[in-house]
Amino acid sequence: MESIENSIARKLLQIKAFSVQIDHPFAWGNGWQAPIYLDDRKILSIPSVRNFFRLEMSRLVAERFADADVIAGIAINAIAHGILVAEQLALPFVSVYPYPKDHGLENQIEGDLRPRQNVVIIENQVNVGDHLLRVIESLRNNGCNVLGAITLFDYEFPIAKKRLNTADVQLFALTNFSAVCQEMQKTQLCTPEVMDALNLWHKHPNKWNK
Repeated sequence: MESIENSIARKLLQIKAFSVQIDHPFAWGNGWQAPIYLDDRKILSIPSVRNFFRLEMSRLVAERFADADVIAGIAINAIAHGILVAEQLALPFVSVYPYPKDHGLENQIEGDLRPRQNVVIIENQVNVGDHLLRVIESLRNNGCNVLGAITLFDYEFPIAKKRLNTADVQLFALTNFSAVCQEMQKTQLCTPEVMDALNLWHKHPNKWNK
């Protein structure tokens, strides 16, 4: 039976949410060069796809974190996904920035969040986990219990897994890098040469293309 990770990977590929550019890689904020890019905002533009992901992310929260009191979306890219989940589960919603804002009330957490509440974090994609870890720290500093995190896509980098293990937080992903590569090979969306380049990058992302 097909895994849910592969099914979701195929759906993302069908809506052309992934772009692959070996010769003109994408720049990441941490200075890395990446040959693959996920534009998960495309999910929000297609009602049927948006509804599918709303249900799948909500299912994961309900199955893994039944004691959730609040859904927290990481600002800004996961706010929309988090709101969809909170609405589906009839739970309160807050947004959390990796850093305190430098304007307005200068909040890092936006919304009504109270100490000792059980929080599930929603992220759009996890690479090295920097933003997720900062949000975890902020929620804990506010006296909340972080049950875990749900993401649309996990790049499956060991550094992120190690950091989250150290923070004692479980991460569950709808799909991941391995599943996307498998589906690209099945549907012949990339050549063997491109797949080799993707795998080489994934093994040494901080050194690739330098």
